[in-house]
Amino acid sequence: MKIGLIGLDTSHCEIFTKLLNDSGAPHHVTGAQITHAIPTYSEDLPISRERFLNYYEIVTKKYGVTPVEDVEEFMTAVDAVIIGTVDGRNHLDWFKKVVGYSKPIFIDKPVVMSSAEMRELIDLSKLHNTPVMSSSSLRFSESVVAVANNTEIKSGYFFGPTPRQEQMPGYFWYGIHLLEMVVTIFGTEVEKMSIETFSDCEQIHMTFTNGKHAILRGEKEWHNRFGAILHSKESVHSLRLWEEDKPYYAGLIEQVVQFFETGVSPVAIEETERIVELIEKINLLNNE
Repeated sequence: MKIGLIGLDTSHCEIFTKLLNDSGAPHHVTGAQITHAIPTYSEDLPISRERFLNYYEIVTKKYGVTPVEDVEEFMTAVDAVIIGTVDGRNHLDWFKKVVGYSKPIFIDKPVVMSSAEMRELIDLSKLHNTPVMSSSSLRFSESVVAVANNTEIKSGYFFGPTPRQEQMPGYFWYGIHLLEMVVTIFGTEVEKMSIETFSDCEQIHMTFTNGKHAILRGEKEWHNRFGAILHSKESVHSLRLWEEDKPYYAGLIEQVVQFFETGVSPVAIEETERIVELIEKINLLNNE
């Protein structure tokens, strides 16, 4: 299967291409390769502008991906699409350019930047019969997958970095990773939510309609230590994602390739829509 990548301005484009294209890479994912890329970036977003040239060189020179400027040429050459630009503000615009070809599309986080955009995306995907998937890679880490269906877990303490980007406010950028871990284990039906801010972090307390509850500790400075302590009546589960042998990106790409092959997303688009709504509520509480 030939995959087209839109955007060469994030570490994800190098990671995804390596996992798919380098047969000698640890945890290589078979069944598909990234063959073409639209080399786009956002001039007004430093994390996009300043990293573009480096990732452009890596993806095109090291892994042999063909850069293509024309959307029609790009979509004719590939079987499926990854919208991988780091800037969530342009995801809906890129989606509009490719949705009409009815080829499966994976959208990297954040899927879009508002509930209104999310509704428009869902309507377009149904209109053109285009399968769509979006997910944080942390959802498919080994330890999260191991407890995802454990109904005995009643509460949890989740931690990880939640640095901010002005152009993608609040939890739309990095906070979405932490939130997707919570949603994978506890669901999306949040009844109550409160936030307390400290000098080095903020803590969100979520109570779910089924009585379960979770605390999210989002640390302001970036690091790679995502994890959780989960409680059930009889046991305690410790999740230390940064110590896992298999990187969670590999788990994600395995699921993406399977989605491209079947057209069936492992994450319902309605769940992704609910995550966007939760991010908006968190951001609103932070601005009160």
